[in-house]
Amino acid sequence: MIMQFLRTNQAIMYGATVLRVWLGYLWLISGIDKIMHGFSAHKFINMAIKNPVQGLHGEQFPWFTTFLKITTANGTQTKLYSCIVPWAEILVGLGLIIGLFTLIAAFGGLIMNFVFIFAGTISSNPLFIIAEMLILVIGSSASRLGLDYWVLSWLHRHLLSKSRPYEPYEPHF
Repeated sequence: MIMQFLRTNQAIMYGATVLRVWLGYLWLISGIDKIMHGFSAHKFINMAIKNPVQGLHGEQFPWFTTFLKITTANGTQTKLYSCIVPWAEILVGLGLIIGLFTLIAAFGGLIMNFVFIFAGTISSNPLFIIAEMLILVIGSSASRLGLDYWVLSWLHRHLLSKSRPYEPYEPHF
């Protein structure tokens, strides 16, 4: 009943749109800022490897430290991450702002926020995680005032099975 309310209420749809655009703007300016100022993930990754997140019983995410060591040759090869991070932030931001592949963009942002937390940075990550989870819970209603409504309808009509026509989710306002 709560999920149906969140996904069909018109006020929730408008609020989710504002939340989505606001979050997208923050992701977009973060990515652009990184590109404009020559972002390098080298120091960030090496700090995450040398000083992993600690808890009461030692290192909290040893699997993440191992992942970073393997994918960056123990912190020496970080150029790929230096390129991926700002462009991923830009793509998440654009997806959220224009409402195109909104749920994929929100999920991508959610993954990045968790990765940043696993690496030991808090910053605005918890706030972003809450906003992204809200967008994911609200679902297609969060992108109803975006390009998803038309693009996903077109993709289903032209690329998927002709035998079962796509009927976009229509909230009952």
